Amino acid sequence: MEQDILKQIYFGEIVPWENRNDKTPEMVEIADRIDGEIERLKGLLDSEGKALLEKLLDDASDLECKTICEGFKDGFRLGAQITAASLGSVKKP
Repeated sequence: MEQDILKQIYFGEIVPWENRNDKTPEMVEIADRIDGEIERLKGLLDSEGKALLEKLLDDASDLECKTICEGFKDGFRLGAQITAASLGSVKKP
């Protein structure tokens, strides 16, 4: 089993980003609400304001991606530390 996961990692077959569960009903509702609010805001802005809003949304998206990546890395490190600690405490007969 562990050889299979090592092979999958080596060949780039494991992509945690693709396994995100961001389609829960609660998340869909929030995303829909945000989309509606963005559209309403665009209707209130002139072309310069719309351009600024698009830049703001792009920057917020970039920040979210980086935050998610850092969270994944932190979780992975924690998992590795837990694994190392549990293997280190195994008593050999």
